Amino acid sequence: MKFRLSNVVAIIAISLAAFSADAREYASFGPISARNQNPVYIQNLTLIARRAEVLPEGTMELRIDSAYSNLFEKSQNANASENLDMELWRLGINMDYGLTRDLEVGIEIPLIETWGGFLDGFVQKFHKLFGFPNAGRELVPNNEFHYRMDAGGGTLFDYPSSTPFGLGDITLRVKNRLTGEDSDWPALSWFGEIKLPTGSKSHGLSSGSPDFGVGLALDTSWKRLHGYVNVGYYVNGGNSAFESYMRNQAFEFMVAGELTLLPTWSMIVQLQGGTPLLTGTGLDSWDGVPMDLVVGFRGKERDLFGEWGDLIWQAGFAEDITSKGPSVDFTAYMSLGVRFDLFSRNKAAGDWLASTLQSTR
Repeated sequence: MKFRLSNVVAIIAISLAAFSADAREYASFGPISARNQNPVYIQNLTLIARRAEVLPEGTMELRIDSAYSNLFEKSQNANASENLDMELWRLGINMDYGLTRDLEVGIEIPLIETWGGFLDGFVQKFHKLFGFPNAGRELVPNNEFHYRMDAGGGTLFDYPSSTPFGLGDITLRVKNRLTGEDSDWPALSWFGEIKLPTGSKSHGLSSGSPDFGVGLALDTSWKRLHGYVNVGYYVNGGNSAFESYMRNQAFEFMVAGELTLLPTWSMIVQLQGGTPLLTGTGLDSWDGVPMDLVVGFRGKERDLFGEWGDLIWQAGFAEDITSKGPSVDFTAYMSLGVRFDLFSRNKAAGDWLASTLQSTR
């Protein structure tokens, strides 16, 4: 079975059969909350996929996002050499709150671990099964750890050993809904983010500088099909260790299609990428375009915890589109969380039209 990008684009295009006048008949759950898991990109603020709808006023969401990645990037030329061979586990502890009817605020506290891992053999078999490129993995021993970059006659960084769980850079975020989805309009929001340099730069968990980002999110639905689009503009404070090999701004995007399979869960196909954050080496694995295909499932079990609220979950995996860019080879996603109403208003998230009518009574 060979991977065909055209098939993925077709699936997403169908799911984004966008601005239909039909009212929503099936629940939507949103895109997979994925981001680029490259260990250098992870030091900086990048787009995490999200829906445009905000939490209802007074609603709290507590969620843990787990992303476990296997990475192999080994290349060199006359100017530079890169050797990133590791597995990386990123846990994002998230808290979001519906401050008003159209305003949501949140925080993410990431914990990051790097080590040699155990998935190299599995990933090679996975690549062979689906016809994905292997990028020379078969030429080196499995489950080694390397985290080194050399360029311009010097070493940009070299972390000789794995890092146990450590604090990454905390992100503060806000999302403001401009329009909610009803029979005539899609949901549209703008969002803003700031990353604080709280992680350890000496262990490769932080760039050591604050980053900023703004963007737009759009949701639309037609019966069982739901579509999501994110676009974001990010400005980073740079990293003094390799500032000559890093851009200070990037544009990123996400487009996803969701198919509701049952009232409580759905399937998502998602394409996510952006402009290169890194530059100046002539190595595709450093200077190239990041691009990931994400496939997964999301769902919600209402009132599973009684008055404590709803269980929310997601599971999926990501694969880099080619073996040339900085996107990691394989990432497995898993999230669990709870969503509850602090004031017992029991309004469904995303029910913009109902909340609008209620406020005018």
